[in-house]
Amino acid sequence: MASYEESVHGSGGPSSDQKRASSGAAAHDRVFRALSPAECSDLLEAGGVGRVGFTAADGVMMLPVNFAVCGKAIIFRTAPDTLLALHADAHLSFEVDHFDEALRAGWSVLVHGHAHQVTDEPEVKHLEDVTHLEPWAPGARDVYVRIAPTHISGRTIQPS
Repeated sequence: MASYEESVHGSGGPSSDQKRASSGAAAHDRVFRALSPAECSDLLEAGGVGRVGFTAADGVMMLPVNFAVCGKAIIFRTAPDTLLALHADAHLSFEVDHFDEALRAGWSVLVHGHAHQVTDEPEVKHLEDVTHLEPWAPGARDVYVRIAPTHISGRTIQPS
């Protein structure tokens, strides 16, 4: 599978003439740019679904979570017996994106940071009250995890 960068720049796959004919929009009609940290934070603010990336015994794992933002931190909930809970006190990455395939437009934000399991009851209560975060996955998801960002970056591609 091509990387996001490759798919944006058209490396491999159909020729640019084939892409233009099938989509009606040429790659040169796109604006591809880096997002500022402030723009990235604004995009994360709404919450939604993202992916947590970490290194496990079997290699790199990317697992989807629904999340909220509290201050500058990313918050998600998981069950105590999951890989996410096992890696809840580690360096990891978090990625969120949104794409409109019809417009061939979208954005992607990548956060590197340190995750911490939130165990202090008043702090958990505060996160419950502020985020109203309800996991989509069934079962008890009462382990709150906070990702404190150390680096945030992003990019966008839009019609020109």
